[in-house]
Amino acid sequence: MRARRLTLVAMAAGIVLAAVASPAAADDGGGAFVDDGAPTAVAVDTEQVPGSAGGGADDGCIVRVAVADDQAFGVYDTEGTRVYSATGRWLERVCNGFPQEPFPEGEPVDPRAVALTARQSITMPTPPISTSPSADDRLYTQVTTWLWLEEQWWTSYSATANAGNVSATVTANPVSARWDTGDGGGTTCRGPGVRWRRGMSDDATYCKHTYTRSSAGQDGGAYTLSVTVTFEITWTSNVGTGGTLAPIDRTASRDVEVGEIQAVETE
Repeated sequence: MRARRLTLVAMAAGIVLAAVASPAAADDGGGAFVDDGAPTAVAVDTEQVPGSAGGGADDGCIVRVAVADDQAFGVYDTEGTRVYSATGRWLERVCNGFPQEPFPEGEPVDPRAVALTARQSITMPTPPISTSPSADDRLYTQVTTWLWLEEQWWTSYSATANAGNVSATVTANPVSARWDTGDGGGTTCRGPGVRWRRGMSDDATYCKHTYTRSSAGQDGGAYTLSVTVTFEITWTSNVGTGGTLAPIDRTASRDVEVGEIQAVETE
């Protein structure tokens, strides 16, 4: 597979080249080559690739290295997007002294595609549901139920993928927890919630729910309490590109029994 058609500055065919380490040339952040008036760097490596004489020894063609390292010399397509090869090298076929369009050695590499691979490999433990009163026992109607996820779970997770010389790291940051309480209600919390401790008032938490009906009439005598945590996804790469990707959701659920507190009249 070949990258989109490339054009060459200061050479007859092929690629836009910019010496990345040189202050004379820079990327404008949008992928377009910026020339401040200094001479454009061009590939001067004429190493012939072994066994690449073309269709025959007498056809007047060779294949040589046009760019030895596309992380040191920028290679851009005609739309101004920087492109990379799996090995970092770009080759060109030269016939009778005339270079033709260059092509990547190995498959072309899209850093964002590498990031998408890393996104698929992110591993996060199942969200650990915690409540007060404890869902391991029984919740009650008309009693505020605190909802939270442990802070050590509410953290960033990352993964890295590689394709040849290009690597990308993806980071997932939790931003919200959407609770479905099973009784037709629910709440969305911009954070993990607050762990209940003895003596704390119900005003101390922003993540809570009050059941108004018992779960006695439900299948199994319980409601299904679930939480869906949304992670925002960002990525960076060793070639300077990065951005955001589609968010990731992680869901956990459990059954909770909700009983009624019976009032007892006394004289």
